[in-house]
Amino acid sequence: MKDYPSLAAVCHQVVKSAPNKLDAATIADFIGKPYATLMSELSGQPGHKLGADLLLPLMEICDSDLPLTFLARQRGGVYIPLPRAAEDPAPLMKQLAASVKEFGEFAAETAKDISDGDIPKDQLDRIIKEGHEALEAIMAMITLARKTHEEQYQ
Repeated sequence: MKDYPSLAAVCHQVVKSAPNKLDAATIADFIGKPYATLMSELSGQPGHKLGADLLLPLMEICDSDLPLTFLARQRGGVYIPLPRAAEDPAPLMKQLAASVKEFGEFAAETAKDISDGDIPKDQLDRIIKEGHEALEAIMAMITLARKTHEEQYQ
């Protein structure tokens, strides 16, 4: 069987650096597990495995979609959280600027990486990462524009 990157390692990173700034002990309390057990499961200690049923609670408690982004990328897709529609055009302009920025970063990184015609693994990984981020930003812009339109004309 093919070797796959570790989803548990991604979840471990999410718990150690939760976007909402909760510490790992607090997250373990919310999950209902002893801190040592949760950290053993996340780090793949012998005899410990992270259960798939913990994925959604961990994402909710940590306020992170990183595991979904990781899974989508591993499957050749993108994960795009749906933005809320807004009457004010500022969110649309902000999202458009974000998509342009992400595409610019993708183009710059890719141009640098392919300039010599050689693409080692680290460069390929960077091209894929930057490309996914650009696609996610563009799809978020499209989704926000659609939701805003639907709210205005439905």
